[in-house]
Amino acid sequence: MADQGEQVKFQVHHIRFFEYQPQTINCIAYDEVTHRIALSRADATVEILNTKENWYQEMVFPGNKDASVETLLWCQGRLFAGGISGNVVELDLVKKLVKKSVSANAGPIWCLTKNAEGSQIAAGTEDGCVTLFDVSDDDIEFSRGFGKQEGRILSIAWYNQDGVNIVITGGINNIRQWSVKSGQPISRMTLGRKFQKDTIVWCLAVTKDFTIISGDSRGIVTFWNGKESTQMKTFECHKADILSLCLSQDETKVYTGGVDSTLFQFTLHAADPVSERKRWVHQRLHSRHTHDIRALAYANDSVVSGGVDTLMWVTKVKGKQTVSEVAPLPPPGVCHVAKTKNLVQLQYQNYIEVWRLGAAKAPSAETRGMLPLIEKRIRLVRLDARDGHEILCSTISNNGVIAFSDVRGVRVFDLLISETPTSVTLKKVKCTFAHPAHHLMFTSDGSHLVAVLITGSIQVVKVSTGEIHAFNRASESLIHRLTISPDDQHLAVATINHEVHIYSMKNYQHICSCPVQSSQVSALTFSPHSCVLVLAYCNHSIYEFDVVKKNYTQWSRENSESFGKNWLKPLRYIQNIAFSPGDPQKIIFHTSNALCVLDKTKPLPNLTLETKKTDKTLAVRCCYKYKYLLFADTTSDGMLVIVERPPSEIEDNLLPSFKQKKFGIS
Repeated sequence: MADQGEQVKFQVHHIRFFEYQPQTINCIAYDEVTHRIALSRADATVEILNTKENWYQEMVFPGNKDASVETLLWCQGRLFAGGISGNVVELDLVKKLVKKSVSANAGPIWCLTKNAEGSQIAAGTEDGCVTLFDVSDDDIEFSRGFGKQEGRILSIAWYNQDGVNIVITGGINNIRQWSVKSGQPISRMTLGRKFQKDTIVWCLAVTKDFTIISGDSRGIVTFWNGKESTQMKTFECHKADILSLCLSQDETKVYTGGVDSTLFQFTLHAADPVSERKRWVHQRLHSRHTHDIRALAYANDSVVSGGVDTLMWVTKVKGKQTVSEVAPLPPPGVCHVAKTKNLVQLQYQNYIEVWRLGAAKAPSAETRGMLPLIEKRIRLVRLDARDGHEILCSTISNNGVIAFSDVRGVRVFDLLISETPTSVTLKKVKCTFAHPAHHLMFTSDGSHLVAVLITGSIQVVKVSTGEIHAFNRASESLIHRLTISPDDQHLAVATINHEVHIYSMKNYQHICSCPVQSSQVSALTFSPHSCVLVLAYCNHSIYEFDVVKKNYTQWSRENSESFGKNWLKPLRYIQNIAFSPGDPQKIIFHTSNALCVLDKTKPLPNLTLETKKTDKTLAVRCCYKYKYLLFADTTSDGMLVIVERPPSEIEDNLLPSFKQKKFGIS
C-alpha cells in the first residue's frame, strides 16, 4: 500500500461472485419500550434491529425454507411470531432460540394482536377462528377460542377502552367485531365487490375513539365508525391491493402501502375553523419501493416500510421529511479470509463455499484500473449442512481449517490442497463442543478454535487433541462480536448492553473491561502492530484501547471525541475493521456503501458529514464506489479483499413488479 499525495492505493481482490440473496420482507413490528424493529423474511429468518443505534442489526434468528413467519408482535419486551406451522412462538432474545411454542389448534396463523395491558394476545387463523393466549406471567398458554366464522382471518386489531374489550377481524368480504368476554361476534360490516371478485381485507387498525381503518384488495382505504358499524369515508387511491397499514403514535395519521409500491399518508384535519368536526385527507409520500410493500410500522416519528424488493425504507415524517434506505445485510461473519493462503470462505443459509482467489502481475507505481489475471479464481469446495438444518456461523483459519455450526453442533474440517492439477481433500477433525455455536473464530496459527455457544458459554478447543477449556465470563449479556489478538494472547467480546470484555487466552480469566459508551459497539479488532483493541461504535466514533495499560491510547484520548455524531451517512454503521500489514498508522473500515481509511498521523478536528466532503486534508478518506459492501479485510501480503453484492444483481432475482402505465406508455 502506498500513499501518493491525497490518495491511498491498494491492490484489491474485488469479489462479486458471492450470490447472497436477501428474501422478501413479510412483516415488521416495532417495540416502543426497547426501540427495536423486528422483521421477518420469506425464508422465516427474523432480524432484530436497534433504531436508536443507526438501525444496527443486533441479532438474527436463522430461517427455514420449509417454514414461514407471517406475523410478529412485541408484547412487554417479548417477541412473538406466528406462521403456517399454526403455532404461536416466543423467541428468546438472550439465547437467540425458540423459547416456547404453543399450538392455536386452528391452522396457520396470519395475524397477531394484543390487549392494552399486554397480558393477552389474539391470533387470527386459517380456519376462521380467533384464539386467545395468556402471556401475563412470563409464559405463554392457550386460553380459549372464539366462535368460528366462514373463511380465513387475515387481519386483526384489539379495541380496549373503558373496560370494553373487542377484537376486530378482517377476512373475505367482511369485517367482524367480537366480544372478548363471550367469544361471539357482535357486529359485521360488509364490503362491496369489484369486478365480481371477493374483497379481501388485508390489514386493519383501530383508534382509541373506535375508528376502524381497513385496507383491501380493491385498493380502497375505508374509515368506519366502530360504535355504529357504519362506513364514514373511503379513498380509492391505490391502484392494486393494499397489503399493510399503520397508525402514528398520536393516531392522527394513517400510512398505507401495497402492490403498487406507493406509500400514502392520511391525516386527520379540522373540517372548518368553527367546528369540532374532523375529516381525513390523503397525500402520496413516495414510491421508492420497486415491488409490493408488504409491511409497515411507525417507529420514532418515522414510517418503516418493507416488501418484495428486500429493502427497508425509513421515511421521517416529523419535521423535514427524509427517506433513507436500510441495506439488506447478512449477519456478520458470513465472509472470512485465510490471510496466508489467499482463500475466502462464503457462508450461505445451508452450505459453505471456499474459493482460492485469482492472481495478477505485480503492478507498477503508475498502474490504475483492472489488472489482467494470470491465475483465475477457483472454487475449491462446497460443504453442505446436515439435511433440514441451517448454518448459524462459520470461520476459516489462516492455514485452511474450516469450522461451521448448524443447529445440531459444530463441525471442523482440514482443507488439504494439492497442486498441478489442483485437487482438494477434506479431512474431518473431531470437535467436542457439546452445543451449537453462535460465533466461531480460530487463533492466528489455527491451533485453537474459540466458540460462543448457544448456552452463552465461551469455550476454546485445541484442534489437535480436542481438549476444551471454558472462559470465566464477566457478564451474562448476549455476545454479538468476537475477536482474537494476532499474537493469540487475548480475546475480546462485545455484548448488546454496550460492554466490551477482554480475556486472557492463557488462563481463560477476565483481564479488564473497556469504558462503557452511550452507543453500541458495531465492530472490534486487535491491531497486528501493538497490543491495542480498536473499537467502532454505531454512532461512527472509533476508539483505541491499550490492553496492557488498561486505558485508551493517547491518540484516542485526543481524537475519539472529534468524530461528529453520524458523520457518515445515517442508518449505516461500521461493519468491519482491518489493518494493512505494512502501515500501523492506517486503519481500514467500511459501512454498507463506504470504504474508508483513517490516517492517524493527520488531524481529526470535529469531523462531520459536511467537513468530510469539503476538507481534503482530514484524516479520513472515503470511497463510495461499492454497494452493498459486505466485507473488507487484508491478506498477509497487504492486498485488500472486498466482497460486494450490487443491488442490481439482487433485483435481477426478484419476482416481476406490478405493471403500471407511465407517461402514456404501458
